[in-house]
Amino acid sequence: MIDPRLSQGKSWPAWVKQRLASHGAPVGILMLDRMPGSGIRPYIPGDTGNFTTWSVPVRYKTVPNMNVSRIFGPEGEALTSAVVQAATELVREGAQLITCGCGYSIRYQQAVREAVDVPVFLSSLLLAPFLERMLPRDKALGIIAASKTALTQPYILESAGLRDTLGRRVVVAGLEDTPVFGPTWNEGRGDLDVEAVQKDVVDTALALVNDRPDLGMLLLECGDLPPYAWAVQQATGIPVFDYTSLIEFFVRGLIRKPFTGLI
Repeated sequence: MIDPRLSQGKSWPAWVKQRLASHGAPVGILMLDRMPGSGIRPYIPGDTGNFTTWSVPVRYKTVPNMNVSRIFGPEGEALTSAVVQAATELVREGAQLITCGCGYSIRYQQAVREAVDVPVFLSSLLLAPFLERMLPRDKALGIIAASKTALTQPYILESAGLRDTLGRRVVVAGLEDTPVFGPTWNEGRGDLDVEAVQKDVVDTALALVNDRPDLGMLLLECGDLPPYAWAVQQATGIPVFDYTSLIEFFVRGLIRKPFTGLI
């Protein structure tokens, strides 16, 4: 059955572009270039790189040469033009939102936002100021990041709006020195061991909560972490947010449905 809103002969909205090769995939996701190391590391369900993670179809585009080692460091700024070009191509193909599979892409947020005419939230870190302001005065936000060292660089903190709250209202724990997550995702070595990665993430979250019992929420920065959000919440007992929280928030605004129920 055709949605009656599509058969009323009205003008199409501006985001329905002419001569697109396909329609109905509103989310455009920029992806890192794969690290060259050997091993099988699939994007499992829940990961930003897995089509089945999302409630609507998505479009992916890899940014050439934007890999983990480059985006973590100061030289990542040189990738800005490539990120903007990839985002622009996704919009041209029909994307109504631009995001990215890596939280450290926050450094490109402003440049992409100025280049395209659709909403842009490249990083899960954009949730951090929002979540921090929700918390009571005696509670703090914990962030689990792929690399604490990279996240706490001034240019990342500034882009994420976290410079003034870090350490007091916002605390960060990194996964770079964990036995499995670090080598697997930060260095691109070996096969993905889902159980072992989950243990690294849960152990890191528990250590952070034990160190800071005032934590009221957790935010998972990396796009590879949402598959483990359920386990983290079971272990810590506090709300856990991630990339899927951010993207599905937009999707629910884009595709509203009528409420049904009883009166």
